[in-house]
Amino acid sequence: MRFQQQPGSLFRLILIALTLQLLLPYSLQANDVRQTHATSCLWSVTSDQNTIYLLGSVHVLKQENYPLHDTINQAFESASHLVFEVNLDEISSPLTQKRSLTKGLYTDGRTLRDALSPGNFAFTKSKLKNRGYSIEMFNRMKPWMLATTITILELQKLGFGTDHGVDQHFFQRAKAQGKTVEGLETVEYQLNLFDSLSPKTQEQFLLQTLDEINILEQQTHQLVNSWTHGQIEGLEVMLENMKKFPEVYEALITRRNNSWLPHFESYLQKHETAMIVVGTLHLLGKQGLLAMLQEKGYVIKQL
Repeated sequence: MRFQQQPGSLFRLILIALTLQLLLPYSLQANDVRQTHATSCLWSVTSDQNTIYLLGSVHVLKQENYPLHDTINQAFESASHLVFEVNLDEISSPLTQKRSLTKGLYTDGRTLRDALSPGNFAFTKSKLKNRGYSIEMFNRMKPWMLATTITILELQKLGFGTDHGVDQHFFQRAKAQGKTVEGLETVEYQLNLFDSLSPKTQEQFLLQTLDEINILEQQTHQLVNSWTHGQIEGLEVMLENMKKFPEVYEALITRRNNSWLPHFESYLQKHETAMIVVGTLHLLGKQGLLAMLQEKGYVIKQL
C-alpha cells in the first residue's frame, strides 16, 4: 500500500472524508444568497469600499476537472491577494509533517482494539479486509485518523488527489505570479479540531465511513458535479447532515466561521482585491459565511 498524499495535506482530505460519509439523497430549499443562473461556486461580496471574491473549494479533484470556469479564473487574475484556510507553504515544513503524522496515532501504548468495542473492532476488521487491507496496518491509529486514511486511499484509487484540489491549484498559481498569500489557520490547529473529538464521536465516524465506503465513488462524483455547476443544493445536503453530529458541526463549521468572519470583513474595508478560498460548506447555509455577511449588509452575488 502506498500512501501518496503529503502528510501535511491530511486535513484538506479530512473534511471531505467526514462530509462524504454524511451525504444522503435529499435536497434542501435554496437560501437567499443563491442565484439560479450562476454556474460556479464563486461569489462576489461588495462593501462601500471594496469588492472581494469568495471561492468555495473542493479539496480533491482530478486533472480532467480543469480548466475551471472562466469567471473563477477572471476573479483570480483580478486579485492581488489570496487567502486560504492555511498557508500551504507550511505543509512542507518537516515539523508540520511530523506533527501531522503523529497527531492521529496513539503514543501511550493503546491500540485501535482498545478504542473500539469488541463488536465494532470485529466489524472494522471485516470491512477493511473486504477492501483489501489488514487491520494490523492501522493498529496505532485513532478512529478519526483511520476513517480519514481509508477515505484517502479509496479516493486515490478513483484518481482523486489534493494535488489537483482547488486550493492547491490557486496557491501554486498565486506563488508563480507573485501574488501575496496568507492562511487563516495553522495545520496544527486544524488537526487539533479532530483530535479533540470525543471517543464516541470518533468511533461513530469510523463505523459510518466503513459502512458506506462502497458508495464513495458515487458520493464524490455527486459532490464534484454539484460544485462544478454551482448547484449548491447538493452541497447543502452534506452541511445539513453534519448537524446530526453536533460536536463535529460546532468544531468544523460554526466555530471556524465565527473566527473567520472578522478577517473577511477586514478585507472588505481595504482597497485591494482579495480572493478567499475556503471549503465550500463554510460559505453555505443559514449559519454560513455568505449569510452572515449578507446579514451585515454586504451585497452578495453568485457568479
